[in-house]
Amino acid sequence: MKTQLDSSIQKIRVGLNWTSGREYSFDLDLSAFLLDEKDLARGDEDFVFYNNPVSAGEAVILSGDDRSGMVDGTNESIFVHLKKIPESITKAVFCVTFDDTGEEHIFGEAESIVLSASVVADQFDKGDNSFCSVDLAKHCPQSSAMAVLELTRRGDGWEYDIICDSADFGLLELCSRYGLAAEE
Repeated sequence: MKTQLDSSIQKIRVGLNWTSGREYSFDLDLSAFLLDEKDLARGDEDFVFYNNPVSAGEAVILSGDDRSGMVDGTNESIFVHLKKIPESITKAVFCVTFDDTGEEHIFGEAESIVLSASVVADQFDKGDNSFCSVDLAKHCPQSSAMAVLELTRRGDGWEYDIICDSADFGLLELCSRYGLAAEE
């Protein structure tokens, strides 16, 4: 269900926090795709992830790549300055994937995998008051990669929706879905 964000909101933080299960240790990655009216990225600059942490115009910035899940608090964050997103971008999709280690994992192996979104003042604000949150370990335990949160431009503002759209072939499938060529 799509929910309208207050039009005064200019900046948000999408955060990913996970706790590995006792039997497993893994690295999760948070990424974002900036999409046009055809739901396609215009190019690599519209894909924010560990190898491209800043979008063109610095509208979307990845905080860094936590490889352990042991950080107290949010492990990885993407800061979004809504007013800096170009008019040609109509949607931002935030995804969670396992780092490709050659091992197969599913979200249900974790104690928790929480993706949340908060209104923030700037990219250094921790965003403690989330307006949406989902625990992938509980709600999508059999998935291993997923488009989780979607921001959609509506007039002068934005609305959000938790979509939980699984991608069986990981980041490669997500890249292909949004019009980008990816290497294995």
